[in-house]
Amino acid sequence: MADVTVKIITPAEEHALITIDELKTALGVTTSTPATDAQWSWLIDINSAAIVGLLNRSLAYEEVQETWRGVQNGERVYLSHFPVKADDIESVTTAGNVMLAYELEEDSGKLQIFTGYQEDVVVTYSGGYNLPDEAPMDLKQCIVLMAATWKAQLAMVQVTGVRMISHKESRVMFHTPTNTASAPGSGSSAGVPSAVEAILEGYTRYWV
Repeated sequence: MADVTVKIITPAEEHALITIDELKTALGVTTSTPATDAQWSWLIDINSAAIVGLLNRSLAYEEVQETWRGVQNGERVYLSHFPVKADDIESVTTAGNVMLAYELEEDSGKLQIFTGYQEDVVVTYSGGYNLPDEAPMDLKQCIVLMAATWKAQLAMVQVTGVRMISHKESRVMFHTPTNTASAPGSGSSAGVPSAVEAILEGYTRYWV
């Protein structure tokens, strides 16, 4: 099994997958009123971070150096910061500075190496999305769905809960949906909507 060490050379300055105005527009909120912008920014940041955690990979465009060990001749290397443009690969080397011949699949970050080697493979490149502008539309949709779910749950908590009506010795208890377990298929245990999980499946990098 291959082992990879990722060193960030130039970290991204922005990790948000959507702008405040985009999120407001999607949720039908007036963009000209900045009074709640701090809350929208917070929702964008925490949900963008949650998506990165679920995907087990970075989405932001960064310059990185990856060292791959245990890769046999003829095996493919799948770069962690994809998509990767051919012009953004600085070097693919082994044994310190021996250049390797390769072919890149830009969308997936798949690197097919043709030169024989026995040492570690070191790839220096830049990859990922220039966020938030280049974030795919379906990832922006994930933020919208997660923010809408959070807002709806918050509204329910504010106006509902367990309530009781009593008269003399009689009591009537009311339990709202917020007190019941989530229905099967309504989302993951982390509260992520199932529709979001389905979208993220196509962006997940599985390390084997």
